[in-house]
Amino acid sequence: MKNIFYSLTLVGTLMSCGAAMRTMGGATESKLIETVAVEQGCPRESVKIIDKSKNSGNATYALDVCGKRMVYKQIGSVFMESGKADSMFQK
Repeated sequence: MKNIFYSLTLVGTLMSCGAAMRTMGGATESKLIETVAVEQGCPRESVKIIDKSKNSGNATYALDVCGKRMVYKQIGSVFMESGKADSMFQK
């Protein structure tokens, strides 16, 4: 019984680490909006998150950036435009 409890506690702790690491590392949605606004030369108020898909350690965001649809990926605590992230991993 103890082993099951310890196993479940360990699994729960490890699964929550992705969210905790994103928050502690500064990878929050407000940081995403700030990053996109600077990179795209668009005011923060004109950057809206349309859709998001989060996994442990990474996420994908669909954004409305000054009326243009863009996709950004989160890899660890870094946000990067989807096309740039894909080309980086292909090299």
